[in-house]
Parts: sequence; structure tokens; C-alpha cells
Amino acid sequence: MTARGRLAALVAAALACAPQPPRAQEANPGATRAVTILAPREAPAPGADNPAGLNVEILPGERFPLGAKVTFRVGARKSGYLILLEVDASGKVTQRFPNLYSMALPAGANDKSNLITPARPTLIPNRLNPFAAFEYVAEPPAGAGFFAALLSPRPVQFVDLPDVPQQLLGTPQAEAFLIEEARRLRVVGRDDKSAPADPGWSFAFAPYAITP
Repeated sequence: MTARGRLAALVAAALACAPQPPRAQEANPGATRAVTILAPREAPAPGADNPAGLNVEILPGERFPLGAKVTFRVGARKSGYLILLEVDASGKVTQRFPNLYSMALPAGANDKSNLITPARPTLIPNRLNPFAAFEYVAEPPAGAGFFAALLSPRPVQFVDLPDVPQQLLGTPQAEAFLIEEARRLRVVGRDDKSAPADPGWSFAFAPYAITP
């Protein structure tokens, strides 16, 4: 499968239960050409899990009903490229930002589209930002899960991580599992000529509970 074909399959899976974009702007799959893919490599030695001082907050709060619209506020002490993941009550991992809609916009063809800086917190969704102008709506399954923010100093817009084993949910091992798997990844350049690089992740987590 070509890199673009693999990307399309990964992005399609990430958009299951994804927020709905405005009908006036349809996704253009061709714009996903700028996405950087990560490939598995051997795990590096463990180290500090948040060197950039990354933080993520769920608004209006960590407990919300099915159908509620959710916003995220993300901040960091260092600039970097943001990935936002959801681990739902079944352990399924879904990339919420960037997603197919945002990456298919003209801004999505720019490697810096998901770059955040310490200057001010980043809100997602944000209708003032075309790259983040969509809605997140809480969908099944109800129950406890968490959002994971990943920040890399290297340009990256998509990750491929396994689901979290359900028996780990609700324990610190769930976050540890995600950290370990993410640390096994290496950034692969689009030209496939540069050596795979350590993304240098920072991690931040926000637990949530969806009520029926």
C-alpha cells in the first residue's frame, strides 16, 4: 500500500465518531499530502514525559452527557506540533486533532498547521482558526476515558497507535501504555531520505466521563 493509501485508511479510522464539519466545506483527500507518518521503531530509554510543560483542559468540564459539545484548551511552555487523541471507555484510540477535515483544508497542506506556541493557549475547536473550525460532539460509548495531548518539536500531523487494553482503563497503566507505545515511534520524512528521528514527545492527559 502506498504512503497516501495507508494515510487514507488511518485517517478514515480516526474519524469514526469524529466531529462533523460544516457542509459548506467538503474534505479534499488530495490535501493530505503534507501529513507526516510515524513508523514503529525500538523503544528508547524512558525519560521525562513532559519537557515542554504541556497541559490540556476539557471545557466546560471533565463530566458531560452524550451529545454535548466539547472544547479543549491546550498550553505549553515550548513551541511544538500538537496531536490530540481520545481513548474512549472501550480503550479505542482516535486522533481528534488534526483530523481528515482539518488536514484536507488548504491550511492542512502546511507542515505548521498544527504548530502551537507558548504565546497563548490554543482552543480546539476554534471557528476563528480554519484549521480547527469544526465541532466535537460526545458520542458513545458512555463511561470513563481520557484525552491525551502529544507535542513534538518536529513536524508531525498523524500517529498510528494501538488501542489501550480495556483492563488498564481507570489506572495509571493506561496512560503509561500510551506513552510507551508513542515512544516507540519515529518521525519519517516525506522524502524517505532522512533517517527516522525521535519525535521528542511531551505528554499531557485529561480524564473525562460521558454520562448517558
